[in-house]
Amino acid sequence: MAATPAREASRPATADRPAWELTPERGPGWLFVRLEAADTPPRASARLTESIWEMIREHHANRVVLEFDGVARPDEALWNSIAELGSRMRDSGGLIRVCGLSPAEQPQHAADPAVVPCFASRTDAVGTRACPEGRCE
Repeated sequence: MAATPAREASRPATADRPAWELTPERGPGWLFVRLEAADTPPRASARLTESIWEMIREHHANRVVLEFDGVARPDEALWNSIAELGSRMRDSGGLIRVCGLSPAEQPQHAADPAVVPCFASRTDAVGTRACPEGRCE
């Protein structure tokens, strides 16, 4: 049974509005984090990376899906933040996946897809998939 999502804002873009809203939701074996940008999409920052990492650690999660349904046109800075999270998760024995982006919105060069694989939906992201070496993530 999933917990009721709670909203958390990362460092404010201005004094009265947050740059990002992060909404965590626990599922069986997974932490889902919905990213929503403010009215004007902010550039990713080290603070966003740290906010998501803190949330992952707080929930003791080792499998995470970042949901991008609320993000329009992710930029290279955001993908670099996600790639950093992917490296941290892999180094700690976990995994991270991204969902909610169209193929045109997915990274072409900023993040290594082997570190942060992209899926169309949450359901696709949590399903197992065979890796080229014959093992699952």
